[in-house]
Amino acid sequence: MNRKFLSIILLILVLVSSCSKGPSLVVNPEVLPTITPPPQPEVGNATISGQVIHQDGSTFGDIIVRLAEVERGVEGRGGAYILDLARSPGTITDGNGYFMIQNIIAGEYVIVVGDIELTGIYEIIQEPDGNAKVWTFPADQITDIGKITVRITLPTPVPTLESGAYPGPTIYPAP
Repeated sequence: MNRKFLSIILLILVLVSSCSKGPSLVVNPEVLPTITPPPQPEVGNATISGQVIHQDGSTFGDIIVRLAEVERGVEGRGGAYILDLARSPGTITDGNGYFMIQNIIAGEYVIVVGDIELTGIYEIIQEPDGNAKVWTFPADQITDIGKITVRITLPTPVPTLESGAYPGPTIYPAP
């Protein structure tokens, strides 16, 4: 009798526990992921963020973004931008084209997208009139510059049997 009674109790417990509402595994499509905000820049510095997209609307992942500092002439007239590959701030975009450059010296900058050193394929972000666009990044602030549209096309690596993107030198027989 005890066995039969315990079996019935166990069956009831299984049925009751299966009817209870547990944690749902369904993802609510209305809930959008949130991006963790960047930390505040160090005192006197600035942080910028944005996204690089191609003119065809696709995102531009794994591309270099650099800042060229703008130097002004006497009384703030004129000016030139200086890109020092060793010292200019920069980063590489993530797979979706997003980038963030933290703790830059507050000031005026021109944005350069692409690889200046190896491929020489890059674009200086311009105003509609063709002049370089100058951004001002104020101290102690985080600036989201939004989407930057570029027209450049990166080279397609040459397929080889060797590892790496480009083939090694060709060895010719001696004459």
